[in-house]
Amino acid sequence: MPVRFRSCIFLLALICLGVFLPKKTLAASLSNASASATTSRPSASAPLSADYSASAANVTVIDNSSTYLSSDSAVFFRNGAQEYVQVATTSADRLTVYFTGSTTAAHDKTGILAVPITAMHQIVFTTQSAIPSGGVIEISYPTSSSVTGQDTVQASPSANTWMFNGLASGNIKEKIGQGAATCSWALTGVTNGSNGQTPKATCTTSGGSIPGGTTVWIWLGCSATSATTCTTQLPTIINPTHNSSGARGTADVKNIGVTTYSSSGGSVLDTASLKMGTIESVFVVAHIDPTFSFNIDGMASTNMVSVCGGSYNGGSALNANVNFPSTSTDVNLGTINSSGNTYAAQRMTLQSNTGSGYVITATSSGFLLNPASGQYVVNAQGNVTANNTPAPTTISGTTGGYGITACDANSRVNTTIWGQATPSFANPSAKFYYTLVNYPSAPSPSGGDVVYVVYGARAGSATPPGDYWQIMTYTASVTF
Repeated sequence: MPVRFRSCIFLLALICLGVFLPKKTLAASLSNASASATTSRPSASAPLSADYSASAANVTVIDNSSTYLSSDSAVFFRNGAQEYVQVATTSADRLTVYFTGSTTAAHDKTGILAVPITAMHQIVFTTQSAIPSGGVIEISYPTSSSVTGQDTVQASPSANTWMFNGLASGNIKEKIGQGAATCSWALTGVTNGSNGQTPKATCTTSGGSIPGGTTVWIWLGCSATSATTCTTQLPTIINPTHNSSGARGTADVKNIGVTTYSSSGGSVLDTASLKMGTIESVFVVAHIDPTFSFNIDGMASTNMVSVCGGSYNGGSALNANVNFPSTSTDVNLGTINSSGNTYAAQRMTLQSNTGSGYVITATSSGFLLNPASGQYVVNAQGNVTANNTPAPTTISGTTGGYGITACDANSRVNTTIWGQATPSFANPSAKFYYTLVNYPSAPSPSGGDVVYVVYGARAGSATPPGDYWQIMTYTASVTF
């Protein structure tokens, strides 16, 4: 047979095959396709390492790289029952989880402690092929575990896939860039009690076609949108747990498929395999040292009402340091007599970053004493018998008296003890103190707390002349 004739027969055979074989259309790839979640933190889910009775304040879990954080709302899943607890903190190895309260029920090693981390998902892509009205957009997540008893509760995290956790079809929103098409959403593969399911969200279009080159935004876990943004997020889908075979700090990446179809059960138009991963939160640690300062400063002549304000109404006549300004270490009351009280004052400033409060107390060397004669000015409140005892009182116009009082403009001083309309005075001793301030909260962060101590003295009609002195010591302590 001539070569040219044989070639014609072979060509004719190829043409016949082309006519009679079924035609195959290759699907295009969706362009600019991406998947993202509002949080990438893996869900924590670990079996208990021991059996625990009710009222447990903490539990220890098996190390599968789960991470529990302070303030997490954790849940025990045990034989179909659930109990929620609040995480207070964890041990350094992250295996012992401490609660703000205690458990109600007993929990054994058949149960797990989980923190389902929920997120909203955003899927974005641009079509290559037009989707006709009645066409389908399908978002397919990885298949859940097929191991009996695993991944049967949609509210519990999975190691294999994202659990839909009761996501409502009405909380899936879309924005289609061109055309009048809208979506009717349906969910499959998300049934409680079943293993080995493939979670899918399927949009059946209506109202018009979606042209090729159209960008589509889809939000799973959203109730309201504006333009290309979800304005009301409803994070619902539960992130997978950490892959225990991988190291912390390495993302667990899984595939999410997006496919468009000509109709329900029709031919494939476009496809894309998107990747989305979860990765552990980063622990950030910093230390702040406690700070504390306490200063005593002198004052010039001062009307104490003007600096102590509403917490101290000693009257306009209570002018301190009229003759001699005080310093941080010296108070000179000058010449005192039996015809009236003489006052002097110092300014105390306490600063701290504590949130637990502070106390200022005073002790003294004893009476306001004339060392040469042994005579003294009596204490305003009488002889000291214990801490803060007897209670401070006014200075007697008959016997005279000496003591200190306290005031401030921010209600740190207890005016029930130290007076308000009329100030009360007391002189402590070397053995017993008087409390000027016992404040349960932090001092003001702006400049600290300012407290004034006022010295008041009056000679009795029979008090001998001479020079009288005393040493007063103030102690400030802060609770850290």
